[in-house]
Amino acid sequence: MISFVKVKDRDEGQEKAHDLLKELADKDTFLALSGGTSVDYGLMLVKPNDVIPGAICVVDERYGEEFHKDSNELLLKNQGIKNFADEKCIESHKILKGKGFLETVKIYDKEIEDLFKRFPKRVGVMGVGANMHTAGIFQNSDAAHSADFVVAEEVDDQYPKRITLTLKALGEFTNFVIMMFGSAKRGALKMLMDEKVNDMQKFPAIFYRKAKIKCFLVTDINI
Repeated sequence: MISFVKVKDRDEGQEKAHDLLKELADKDTFLALSGGTSVDYGLMLVKPNDVIPGAICVVDERYGEEFHKDSNELLLKNQGIKNFADEKCIESHKILKGKGFLETVKIYDKEIEDLFKRFPKRVGVMGVGANMHTAGIFQNSDAAHSADFVVAEEVDDQYPKRITLTLKALGEFTNFVIMMFGSAKRGALKMLMDEKVNDMQKFPAIFYRKAKIKCFLVTDINI
């Protein structure tokens, strides 16, 4: 179930996302953060300094060395999330730990399972790509149908080696804040809201429309 939150631009979108998270997240929440160009956690979380979840984790990652130049975890670090979590004594979980590709996914799968057991509220800040992928879940990828919470796979993308939460994992969440901005995402947004498009294996982001939980879509796009 998707509720639209209309904004004038990406910066106002970060402010609206903050307001939503202020209502949705508390010490009983683990907050899952995506990377990408739609988010600015400096504006959303670090500067306001008043959204204090029990734990923070990463939704997906491009495999490589810790904090490699194309990693989502480096983006989050550069936007101040690491220091923010340390200063607020927020439990934090990163994917890349200097381990092998398959070992990394096994470790993170156990961490995510543990977070689901310990935190009754699970909130994700998510993006949707122009090709309708979300997190690291691409068209017909293992993550779209796996029985695990986390998978490692190679996808058809500029960054092929991915570790990501699966659609099964997303099904354990209690709320999502979805961020979509710019004309390049207009086609994806139209498809996301088209009741005739229902194949989550082909278009994983359809998950949000079909989910029974409340999803807030923050966007500057008119459709």
